[in-house]
Amino acid sequence: MSTAVLFALVAAAATALRTVAVHVWPGAERGTLLVNVAGSFALGLMAGLTGPAVTIIGTGGLGALTTLSAFVADTSAISDERGVGSSAVYVSLTLVGGTLAALAGIALAV
Repeated sequence: MSTAVLFALVAAAATALRTVAVHVWPGAERGTLLVNVAGSFALGLMAGLTGPAVTIIGTGGLGALTTLSAFVADTSAISDERGVGSSAVYVSLTLVGGTLAALAGIALAV
């Protein structure tokens, strides 16, 4: 099977997983936080890989799993509904959680 076909299949599956995760938990931002941190960890696990796996899994799968647009929309909604302080906590959890998750993945990969 070609890289392009595998890319599309993996991206479609990851998109479906993200959609479920974002809509399962009350307060969609929890699902967005989960997929973004989990995606960061998984990308860290890919440290040192090369070739089609990076394209298929890293770009196709993890690119489709994680979501900047939902993160921005959630941040705006939290700010409108609960205030700037709550949105700052959400942004901090996402940035710190994603960074620590990626570092943990890298540490396990090497």
